[in-house]
Amino acid sequence: MLAALKSLFASIPYELLIGKEAYYHSIFYAIITLLGFEIAAEVSVSGGRIDAVLELEDKAYIIEFKYESCEPDAAPEEKQKLIEKALDGGMEQIKGRGYAAKYAGSGKKVHLAAFAFLGRDEIEMRVEVQ
Repeated sequence: MLAALKSLFASIPYELLIGKEAYYHSIFYAIITLLGFEIAAEVSVSGGRIDAVLELEDKAYIIEFKYESCEPDAAPEEKQKLIEKALDGGMEQIKGRGYAAKYAGSGKKVHLAAFAFLGRDEIEMRVEVQ
């Protein structure tokens, strides 16, 4: 999945880039929907609003998107720091706000997924199973 996302975002002309989290969030939503999956966006729960939830028969993916602005020619160390900051922030938000609690009694295996979008086409993800 990550390789496909990287390829897709790398193919989008830079003139169409909107440097905001919502840009990446909406494209991700469109991709998953076009693949035939039902994905819920902006899911309200008692602790806040989950960016996206992808429910399958036996699994639920709680997804948080984070965007960090970065110059394309930034040093690899700087990029890695920003990616880690975004991934850490996404996971902390999912856990800290108790986003997975809604799905705890569903009988589904719950996966926490943070996506970090950095600048134009740097994308990383971290997934933890509860």
